[in-house]
Amino acid sequence: TLGEDHPATLSTLNSVACALIRQERYSQAEVLFRNCWEVQKKAFGEDHPRTLNALNGMAVAVDGQGNHDKAVELLQGCWEDMKKKLGEVHQDSLECLYDLANALKNQGNHSKAEKLQRDCCDIGNQPPT
Repeated sequence: TLGEDHPATLSTLNSVACALIRQERYSQAEVLFRNCWEVQKKAFGEDHPRTLNALNGMAVAVDGQGNHDKAVELLQGCWEDMKKKLGEVHQDSLECLYDLANALKNQGNHSKAEKLQRDCCDIGNQPPT
């Protein structure tokens, strides 16, 4: 076996969790994303792009279960870390910002969600630096 911290194992775990999100099986997806996040934190560090992507997925799963406050909290931290590590124009950073906007909308904070959605469009139209 490859082991739980092997990149291929983690990639497969992440893919299964993403499939569960698409099937709206959020609690199962959260478990897989959380496991992936914990292993990647140990293997790569908290600010590694793979770790941050797992955190983003876990937050989306949390949001899908109706825990919007927790999702917003996780996504705000994830967005800040992704901006520092990858830059705000990076595709993963923009996806996180989009997910944060959706969580805010689900939370009922429509004006902040709309602002972030506009920011996402504006940032996405910037040339890479």
